[in-house]
Amino acid sequence: MSPRFCALALPLAASLLLPLSPSPAKAGDRPNIVWIVSEDNSKHYLKLFDPEGTATPNIEAFAREGITFTRAFSNAPVCSVARTTLATGCYAPRLGTMSHRRLEPAKLPEGLRLFSGLLREAGYYASNNSKEDYNTTKDPAAWDDSSKKASWRNRPDPAQPFFHMESHAESHESSLHFDPAILPTEKTRHDPDKVTLPPYFPDTPLFRYTKARYLDRIRMIDDIVGETVAKLEADGLLDDTIIFYFGDHGGVLPRSKGYLYETGLHVPLVVRIPEKWQYLSPLAPGSSSDAFVSFIDLGPTVLHLAGAKVPDLMDGSPFLGEGITTSSLAARDSTLGSSDRFDEKYDLSRSLRTGDWKYVRNYQPYQPEALQNNYRYQMAAYREWRDLYDEGRLGADQRAFFEAKAPEALYDLANDPHETRNLAADPAHRDRLIAMRSDLRERLKAMPDLGFYPESVLVAEAMGDPVAWGRSHATEIATLIDTADLMLAPFAESEEALRGTLKSENANVRFWAATVCSAYGVEATDLVDTVRALLQDKHVPVRIRAAEFLALAGAIDPRPALVGIHNGSEDVVERLIALQAAALFQEHAPVAHPFDATAFTPAKPGSEGERRLVYFAGEWLGNPKGKK
Repeated sequence: MSPRFCALALPLAASLLLPLSPSPAKAGDRPNIVWIVSEDNSKHYLKLFDPEGTATPNIEAFAREGITFTRAFSNAPVCSVARTTLATGCYAPRLGTMSHRRLEPAKLPEGLRLFSGLLREAGYYASNNSKEDYNTTKDPAAWDDSSKKASWRNRPDPAQPFFHMESHAESHESSLHFDPAILPTEKTRHDPDKVTLPPYFPDTPLFRYTKARYLDRIRMIDDIVGETVAKLEADGLLDDTIIFYFGDHGGVLPRSKGYLYETGLHVPLVVRIPEKWQYLSPLAPGSSSDAFVSFIDLGPTVLHLAGAKVPDLMDGSPFLGEGITTSSLAARDSTLGSSDRFDEKYDLSRSLRTGDWKYVRNYQPYQPEALQNNYRYQMAAYREWRDLYDEGRLGADQRAFFEAKAPEALYDLANDPHETRNLAADPAHRDRLIAMRSDLRERLKAMPDLGFYPESVLVAEAMGDPVAWGRSHATEIATLIDTADLMLAPFAESEEALRGTLKSENANVRFWAATVCSAYGVEATDLVDTVRALLQDKHVPVRIRAAEFLALAGAIDPRPALVGIHNGSEDVVERLIALQAAALFQEHAPVAHPFDATAFTPAKPGSEGERRLVYFAGEWLGNPKGKK
């Protein structure tokens, strides 16, 4: 099923919706709905979904009475972006909510609300225990109660139907922020010697222990699922309640959370529908479905199950409820993924999976995936992996994380589930590559995708109403996407067009033209003189990209230019973008140019900018070599 955007109506979904009840909703008239959410875990850690996972007896029992969705996906691989998508039913790059953490909250357009608030309007009691983490402006009407004490048990009228969401951090990334000195003494329930590691990891005692420890955390989640089901049963509500269990995005061993691999996006999803409400499902209890369902679809599905109208502004569509058929499920065959800023680290990527084929577009391919993110490197496995790379002790699949990416990748997931064999350059798959490239490009233009602007531009101009701003800039966004795609052709074929776009009157086009030059690197040496003039550009992001390319091409030492750009700007977002470029050259570029943290104007304490300066100073937690 193709994703739908704001400009498209939802005629099929609208025709299936139940009418709103003219009188207050009562228990028994509509199903109660509960979401049990585990943080940061992909489907790969549960044996129900993957043979390398752990047994989860409560979730497996739950599945025997429900539906296992084997192809469920977050549309983003990190928390605040994924949760905003869940709450709104919309793609984050359309709403301007695609960066984690937000520097400025996005205002939702008129006519779009968090779906929990729409449930309240339809007569439901809505409770959340307790994580929100949205990138939108606060909606005080979203929940009856959103707190660590929130529960369906607190609704004032026991006859009122409820929607309850609970999130559990036992599986969060932070559970793997341990001191490796504990390995000799702290035992795990799962035997590290018996775990299976993917081929892109080094096979070390630390990596084995890390996975075993995380499998232990998944067993804790399984216990929690059992406890919540038991509470509903004790309250006499189990037969009236539809229960969803899922992960809030992928993770959490290295190369998962924050990345568009299946380990970052592919989540476990099981939905238990009691006998009373079986007519709302086209599938029998105990069955599984390989229909593609994404986070944009979960809110619309809950609204449809509850008999509430799905707003036209939502991008998703229901996959359960009256009118949904096995044939309509079978038609759902694709999912869209996005990755933008993760804390202080920028890396714009988009993905499209259709069936067992995955296309990934990396718009900043010269940046390795391993580029520093201080929080990420609190995990000892990340640090060991980097040490082994520095020491030259890794194989090709294991080194790839620390090296420049290809601008585009094509994976055959049926034969390459770990996404290590990029088929984009294989002539045998050329037609598929071109088709999926075109499909993704058109979806991003139709959205339209705000991620193609420097974040400083969005914060300055768009966040009052990003959706309306995006519509009014749709033609320009299409031009930016086309400019970015110049990097997909051999340099000789793009050179003439690049010379023109580098001199464009549009600063955002110049920004992308310089980015394309960075993607070519030394291949684009003939453009050095043209790009050098952009070091004086009035648009700060253009100056940053120009310095980036010139350094990658070996034409300049980037330190004076980037320090000068940073210190000369009063815009904290422009400064952060400059620090991102500096981080590339700190240790990852072909020629390293380590920065002196004291050369930069101090950043606000606790800010993303300060994280970069702490990194440059060699004072971040987990600095294994005391690098300065």
